Amino acid sequence: MQRGYVLCNYDLSKVLCLTPGKDGVQLQDVNSTKILNKAMCLPDLTEAKNVSQMLQAKELAGDLEIVNVARLYKKFF
Repeated sequence: MQRGYVLCNYDLSKVLCLTPGKDGVQLQDVNSTKILNKAMCLPDLTEAKNVSQMLQAKELAGDLEIVNVARLYKKFF
C-alpha cells in the first residue's frame, strides 16, 4: 500500500503509472489495488505539482488532478 499523491483524471477512474520499461507514463484504469500499487506515487504536494506541470509542458498527459492515494484506496476497502 502506497502513500502520498498520485495524478489521475477528474472522475478518478484512471491513474498515471510508469510504463513497464520505466521510460514513459500511461493512464491505467483503477479497477484493483494492484494498479494503485503500480501508480506513480509522489511523496508531497509540491513534487506532485512539479511533475504535473512537466508532463503538461511536454504534452505527455492531459489535464490531471492531484489526489491523495488514500482516497482511491477507499474504493476497495
